[in-house]
Amino acid sequence: MNILGKIIIVSLLVTNSCALTVIRDLIQFNLVGHPVIHKTVDYVFDPDVGKRRSRQYRELNGFHGEKAIERLGLGIDGRDLERLEQQRKRDEGQLGGINYIKYQT
Repeated sequence: MNILGKIIIVSLLVTNSCALTVIRDLIQFNLVGHPVIHKTVDYVFDPDVGKRRSRQYRELNGFHGEKAIERLGLGIDGRDLERLEQQRKRDEGQLGGINYIKYQT
């Protein structure tokens, strides 16, 4: 057999292998699904942990996280007391975003 015949046979085998790979991938990923989808995993989960920790969260962050929002607004660079004083000066005379001194009757 000459060199050209060997090259043709090898190219047919490679082409056939690629075609089989394409067909296998189409079946696996489109019809059957990826193997990870069929893997069973068990997680340790306690659905009541949120109820037990809600008291601790309220103590730390306030009801609905008011204290957490205030801490975020004051920053984390050590100048929180300065910012708190500035905010108190800025908000003096305001109640809930409404300037009640200006609109008093």
